[in-house]
Amino acid sequence: MERTKITTESECFMKYRDWNEMQRKLEALYVLDNALTDPSEEYLRLIRKIEDGEKLHYHIDNGAGDSLSVIFTKKLLLVKGFAHENALNLFAKEQEESSVERMYAGLPEEYQSLFSPEEKRETTFFLWYDGEVHQNSIAEKDGGKWLLAYAFESFKKFRDFAKDYYEQDFSESLLRKLYEEGVLSDKELEELISD
Repeated sequence: MERTKITTESECFMKYRDWNEMQRKLEALYVLDNALTDPSEEYLRLIRKIEDGEKLHYHIDNGAGDSLSVIFTKKLLLVKGFAHENALNLFAKEQEESSVERMYAGLPEEYQSLFSPEEKRETTFFLWYDGEVHQNSIAEKDGGKWLLAYAFESFKKFRDFAKDYYEQDFSESLLRKLYEEGVLSDKELEELISD
């Protein structure tokens, strides 16, 4: 995936002010990945979705050591990224544990508990949105915010990624409908993945 540089947290969330828009884009990727990943090859799944009534969690693992978690709650949107080649990777070098604590500083305790200590250690950037963006940047490092590109900001980026990643051509109109609505009928989905 092409790494898109996002210079400020305000810029990265300007296009996601509508939480439903971001959720639709992640759902579109989930629907496509779910349809194209054979259940016997679960380890190849790019994106997983967990719903528990109180929250909706999308977790992307690109298989190259990078991951993105986006959690929608009733009050907050939480975004946690882990870029394994980033200087903030605690596992790559002797990075201070306090840098992770600083990334999560200010997040209300009830939301801190959504992440295990291990999940927190696997953080190179963290931000949350409650009407305004909160991010505690560490030493001016972006922490791998390029991972936000998985919430594709344009249909073209979604289409190009889908064709490259799944090595297949898709019906342009059905893929666009999936991107814009986050859902297809069973018949439309079958038509989309059989092209």
